[in-house]
Amino acid sequence: MNRPRIPIEDRFWAKVDKSGDCWEWTGARSSYGYGLFSLGNRKGTNAHRAAYKLTHGDIDPNMYVDHICRNRGCVRPEHLRLVTPGQNVEHQNGHRDSRSGHRGVAWHQGSQKWRVTATKNGKTHFGGAFNDLEKAAEAARLLRLEIFTHNELDRMAAR
Repeated sequence: MNRPRIPIEDRFWAKVDKSGDCWEWTGARSSYGYGLFSLGNRKGTNAHRAAYKLTHGDIDPNMYVDHICRNRGCVRPEHLRLVTPGQNVEHQNGHRDSRSGHRGVAWHQGSQKWRVTATKNGKTHFGGAFNDLEKAAEAARLLRLEIFTHNELDRMAAR
């Protein structure tokens, strides 16, 4: 006996908790926290890419689907946007093992100061050297505002 086929849209949205601002994926997740979903007979995809595809149509394979909310488990279409690989990098957090705890701020042993940098299109931009960590963090945020186009957290902090 054949089971009735459940439409992909129904199968997908049944695994989403829409109770909060972010719509959380309740199905399987990758080790990085991204939701995982299988579209038919094809191999699995990230749930946020599937959400974007289900609501907006096909995705250029050279484009990324970015979480404006920065929540890897969110699949709310309004929180997703298409970006280039470079724009996706602009929106990422700093390294988790950063000594400073701030994106774009690193300790420079030679000068004994916090050094501010941001990289765009392979070019490193220097934002200064600071004795005070919080001043360096603010300088890094301002530098990113100057050179990046997809760093919503920095823009929100400016308001």
